[in-house]
Amino acid sequence: MLKNGLFIISLDFELMWGVRDKRSISSYGNNISGVRQVIPNLLQLFSQYNINATFATVGFLFARNKKELIANLPKEIPDYSASKYSPYDYISTIGESEEEDMYHYAYSLILLIKKYPQQEIASHTFSHYYCLEGASLTSFEADLEAAKKIAALYSVDLKTIVFPRNQYSKEHLEICKKTGFIAFRGNEASTFYHPRSNEEQSKIIRGTKLADSYLNITGHHTFKEIKVDTLINIPASRFLRPYSKKLHLADFIRLKRIKDSMSYAARNQEGYHLWWHPHNFGINLQQNLNILEEILKHYELLSKKYGMESKTMKTIAEENLQLHGL
Repeated sequence: MLKNGLFIISLDFELMWGVRDKRSISSYGNNISGVRQVIPNLLQLFSQYNINATFATVGFLFARNKKELIANLPKEIPDYSASKYSPYDYISTIGESEEEDMYHYAYSLILLIKKYPQQEIASHTFSHYYCLEGASLTSFEADLEAAKKIAALYSVDLKTIVFPRNQYSKEHLEICKKTGFIAFRGNEASTFYHPRSNEEQSKIIRGTKLADSYLNITGHHTFKEIKVDTLINIPASRFLRPYSKKLHLADFIRLKRIKDSMSYAARNQEGYHLWWHPHNFGINLQQNLNILEEILKHYELLSKKYGMESKTMKTIAEENLQLHGL
């Protein structure tokens, strides 16, 4: 059981590598380039409100240039059921370095995050790896080894992981533990949020998730305890959807949904885990930051009233391993 309420924030930091199978630079490039402003603003807000966040970072983003990226590719490339999921042929189309290609490199942003020691840099796999799209477990292990290797070049020790598209299985968790990870972000405890392949994400499931962002359909998704199993599960509670011009009149409902669940967690000494992608804020930056600041102000209130704490995934995992003598 938790002693105090916990407020966890994790960010899926991926740039174009996370959307290249669904979007193009021409259709989504503004969101990606906007991350250059998003990250500094997030770090400033997190510092202002004493937030310890986890930046789950795609390994490709650590490379300073294409030569370094290619030199650190894994020993086995995933053989997905559909070729569109593999980024490896796509590498030939990217620029030579961050200076000429802001969509596929983020070394400078990683260095900026490192300047804030209260923030965690975690893994979002090396290649934005899809666990449920037919690739072998050995290629997944090779991917994680590559992620750890390239991060270690810059003194980053990856200990926690967030799975791309929230896809994972028990076998993938076992490999994570084997390669030195201690915790992961699990999915919300509802049928609609169970790990699925891209093809299994039906319109009904997507529509229900959208509605659930505004109305309490599936519950608060808070958690009472940290389970020390194969890998420590620090489950998600809510995806922070970005500002939408079409839906902005309902933003107060979306915000209330989040605040109500945060309050529930704080009053009952439970955990609440909010997540999103930095590129979600890449356009309409100020509107998104305004909503985030309202959430952080609410956390500040809950911290003073109930003792709610903000911690990274790594800190929570390490504290619980120590508690269990592991």
